[in-house]
Amino acid sequence: MTGEGDAVLGIHVTRYPVPTGDVYDHVLPDSLNLHTLVTAPLPVRILERRLKNVSNLSYRHELERENDAQERRAMSAATVVVGRAYDGDPPPLVLDAMMRRYLLATTIGVQIDEQTFLVGMRTRHLPGTVNVVDDNSGFTVLMSGDQGAPAALFPSALQGWSHWWRRELWQLRGRPVASFELPEPPDELDVIEAWRKHRIRIGNYEQTSWPQLPETPRVAWGDDDL
Repeated sequence: MTGEGDAVLGIHVTRYPVPTGDVYDHVLPDSLNLHTLVTAPLPVRILERRLKNVSNLSYRHELERENDAQERRAMSAATVVVGRAYDGDPPPLVLDAMMRRYLLATTIGVQIDEQTFLVGMRTRHLPGTVNVVDDNSGFTVLMSGDQGAPAALFPSALQGWSHWWRRELWQLRGRPVASFELPEPPDELDVIEAWRKHRIRIGNYEQTSWPQLPETPRVAWGDDDL
């Protein structure tokens, strides 16, 4: 991270693919402040539509297995998940569904167009602390950049900003800083990848929460559901 005084904060981002393709047992190197980013799987209806014209059964099964594996990665191994809206689905509703589905992820982004993401961030408190703040609370923002900016990394840049802000306040206070203390993000960030700087605009800040959906009571189940 770079930035002094009134200068726009610069977030350096890099892409470090998991060598084996398996994110579960892979240990991130200590020399970099990295997190696991996973692309959300295709919705079932979209996958089925794409498979209609695939006649090779082996290839069909491979696509299905990879989509299932991607779902498992997003649910159990991701700090950041990125996806997109299909068939004209409203991005806020897609983001809401993803935030409720991928409970372990801190930051989730839904791509609106080539250079725009709707991003949600959970502001959980630190493990072991007691606070009235709901673990499912957080905020949403709209992140946009100019042509050529690494849009898929916008949610990761927001994640980087949150780490920077907590680290800076920790140094001032001399104790850990909980995520729920995060302020509204800045209006702009510089996202720097491969030494190329891209100005990112952040707006439409809105506080919200994503409580888990209630489970269906067992007494409401019929014989067909068992």
